[in-house]
Amino acid sequence: MRENDEKGPMDKAAFAATRSLLGKSQRELAELLGLSLKAVESYEQGWRSVPSNVERMLYYLLFKLNQKAFEAEFPCWAATSCSEERRGHCVAYVAQEGHFCWFFTGGLCASAKASGEGERHCYRCAVFIRLKSLAEASAEGGLPRAEMYQRGRRDDASL
Repeated sequence: MRENDEKGPMDKAAFAATRSLLGKSQRELAELLGLSLKAVESYEQGWRSVPSNVERMLYYLLFKLNQKAFEAEFPCWAATSCSEERRGHCVAYVAQEGHFCWFFTGGLCASAKASGEGERHCYRCAVFIRLKSLAEASAEGGLPRAEMYQRGRRDDASL
C-alpha cells in the first residue's frame, strides 16, 4: 500500500492494491460494487477520486474476507479504553462490532468527534491501522508466526 494511507482519501495506487488483494479483476470489482468498468479504470488511473463510499466498501470487503487474521484482537472500545459512558453511545459497541467500528460509526465515535475530522479520523486510528495491516498480510498469503501473538490480542482463554 502507500506510505500515507491514513492521511487522506484512497489514492489510485491504494485502490489498485486493494483490488489486487481482493483477487478481483477490474471488471469483477466493478460488478461486485455495482460500478461501471470505466469508473474502476478511472479510479486506478487517477482520473477520478475514489468516493468515500467505495473506499469504505473496499476496506469492508478486505476486512471481512480476512477476518480470521484479526478475530483475536481486542475490540476498539477495549483497545482505546473507552469509558462505559462512551460505549453506551457507540453504535459499534451496541452492535458488538469492535473490529468494524470505522465502517459502522463513520466518524461518529467520541474520538472522531473530538478530532473534528469525522470519518477521516477512522483511517488514522491505531485500531484501524492495526486491523488493516493484519487483513492485508492475510490477503497476501498469511501472517508471520510472530505477528500472530503480538501484544494487543486477546488470549485464547478469553474467546
